[in-house]
Amino acid sequence: MLLALLASHVGSATALLPPDSLTTQPTAPPRLTLGFTSATRTTYLQRAPMPEDDKGYLSTTLTYQAPSGFIGSLYLNHSYSFQTLHEPFINYGELMAGWQSVSNSDTYWTVQYTHLFVSGESALVQSSLRNDFSASVTQFFGLVTASASADIFVGSTHDVVLTFDLSHQFKLPVLTHDTLSIEPTVEFGAGSQHFYASSLATTGQVRSKRRGIVTKSVEPATPAFSSLGYTFSVPITLAAGRYSIAATPSYLVPLHVPAGGYDTSFFYLTVGISRTFW
Repeated sequence: MLLALLASHVGSATALLPPDSLTTQPTAPPRLTLGFTSATRTTYLQRAPMPEDDKGYLSTTLTYQAPSGFIGSLYLNHSYSFQTLHEPFINYGELMAGWQSVSNSDTYWTVQYTHLFVSGESALVQSSLRNDFSASVTQFFGLVTASASADIFVGSTHDVVLTFDLSHQFKLPVLTHDTLSIEPTVEFGAGSQHFYASSLATTGQVRSKRRGIVTKSVEPATPAFSSLGYTFSVPITLAAGRYSIAATPSYLVPLHVPAGGYDTSFFYLTVGISRTFW
């Protein structure tokens, strides 16, 4: 049930989907879920590395959800370009704790704290981020599902990002108890992007009167707050008992990209599998 989260974990800082988002029957949240996800490109907050530095990733996510609403997860990321970029096998991770609503109402909310960490040097655009305080609310209407989330990042860089989603889910019965869902989704992001400017920083040598020649890092200018882009996607998920299998084709249209950043729209594909225990 968490595969939509697993498939977009690096793609954005969006919150967890409701635990019963794939079924109309009220159910208790799954307590432990293990998921594996692979994608052809690595995106984060609608920003991406240069194609020559990014061949996609493989990730592992372990999520615990208590019936009371507490939720925690561990996320580990492996870049397919780790040998070319001379990065560790696990180059990035996230440790998250938070609280989610567990009622059967049409409104679902979450509040979360996420600690982001990087192993050694990383070409990921979010490598300068360390702490993320986030909240989201999702409203289920008759025709569409609308959600909004806010992320406040503090640490070596400081950013505020807002994300808005609209989707419509089609559900088809498969066999007796399995469900195939298709959910066309459009996402719009807006916020600051100091984290991306940090990943684009260049170093050069300048002469100082007091210290002679020193190395200085220079970041490109970035808007204080602007639209980040649109993402159009079609998550396709098969829920079969404790297993979920998903494939999500996506098209990212970045906006207001700082100088030197990757500003070309592109398609990418994400696939994943998860299993719920207990």
